[in-house]
Amino acid sequence: MQFHPFVQWDGAYYINYFRDSDWQSVFHPGYSIFIELARLIIPDGVRAAQIVSVVAGSLLPIPLYILARHFLKPSLSLLAVIVVVCNPLIVRFGAMTMTESLFIFVEVSLFAAFLKNRPFLFGILGGLGYLIRPEGIMPVIILIVYSLLKNKSRAPLLVTIGSLLLVTVPYIIYLKIQTGNWTLSAKTMNLRVWERDWHINVSDEASDTPSHSFRDRIESGLKHYPARFLEYSEKLIVYAGIPVLVLGLIGMIKYPSILLAAMPMLLLLPIFGLDPSERFLVPYVPFLILFAFFLLASWKSTLLRTAAVLILIVGYLPTATYAVTPEEGITEFCTAGTHMKSRTNSSDIFVDRKPFTAFYAGGRYLPMPNDPVDSILAFCRKNRARYLVISARVVRVFRPQLNYLLYSDTVLNRLNLKTAYVRDLDSGYGVRIIEVSR
Repeated sequence: MQFHPFVQWDGAYYINYFRDSDWQSVFHPGYSIFIELARLIIPDGVRAAQIVSVVAGSLLPIPLYILARHFLKPSLSLLAVIVVVCNPLIVRFGAMTMTESLFIFVEVSLFAAFLKNRPFLFGILGGLGYLIRPEGIMPVIILIVYSLLKNKSRAPLLVTIGSLLLVTVPYIIYLKIQTGNWTLSAKTMNLRVWERDWHINVSDEASDTPSHSFRDRIESGLKHYPARFLEYSEKLIVYAGIPVLVLGLIGMIKYPSILLAAMPMLLLLPIFGLDPSERFLVPYVPFLILFAFFLLASWKSTLLRTAAVLILIVGYLPTATYAVTPEEGITEFCTAGTHMKSRTNSSDIFVDRKPFTAFYAGGRYLPMPNDPVDSILAFCRKNRARYLVISARVVRVFRPQLNYLLYSDTVLNRLNLKTAYVRDLDSGYGVRIIEVSR
């Protein structure tokens, strides 16, 4: 936790989810529910969110061992658990304000409950996985269909469906009220036109960018699928390690099992208009490792199996430091927000490209359009925003038109704008917060 002291982008929304509806956005409430429970003991939202991740990561070995024991001997099951929890991705997200750690714990527990014939628990965990991340519903549906085709008795299936609906229906009804449509997630916005050239994506942040039709988004996803698939594959090679990936894929082919139900979403990820990120891959790492151990279990030589386990762990060495590498490029925003907290009301709106300053100041966040300066100022006034946050890091790459507002007091005086906070402009990573007159 000491290496990841600040909130992550999504974490800002999850921590404030039940405190201010303006922070809900398209995120699901599952992680936020556990954060609120943790805040009964730990008032600080960031620390509470981290504790949820730490506890989930710390408890992961229990359902993981139970799951592994369904297929493997005790010694190999224990080794599989060790290889999983030593993965740098698993360690990193076990201390961050993100959903990954909790989601992995729930998903692994879901498969353990299914294989142990606990239909009520399976349904509850399936619903909880969906509330944490929308893709959590996919393995549940696959396993329910599998049960429908495999089993003659319908009673356990009805128990599963009943408990699943008990958890999911209230949120689905809430989405209907909020969006006006029946949908499983507001995150369908991630199915979007997203170019590989980031300059095009930044230009699309302008307020007058036309919205794309559903067909356009599907076509864009399919068009970029091969390139994104390769990018995800490269990240999987790096962060899971070549030994895990190779042995896991061979194990998956030679010894297929019901655990394959955890993997289809991995193949669908490249369709979505998202920058390929290692965090989208981490939920599949434990299952890849289990498949690798299915292969190892078929080897008769104990020496060979031991050597393979060591090689799996050695494969993590190139990314070992990633576990303790803090999120880059957010420190100055968090510092600025902390400084502003004493003078910020919960209704104050911060226009920024990043949510961190608004989060730490205790205000509200409104994304900054990629418009000319006059239009951005008009946007602030139209939305009754009190502050405009301008940082050197953002100006340098994403909003060069704001350069003069960041560095020139003369321009600010001419525009009748007042500086509420300014720091470290000479460092190249400074922040200026401008109070926008209404």
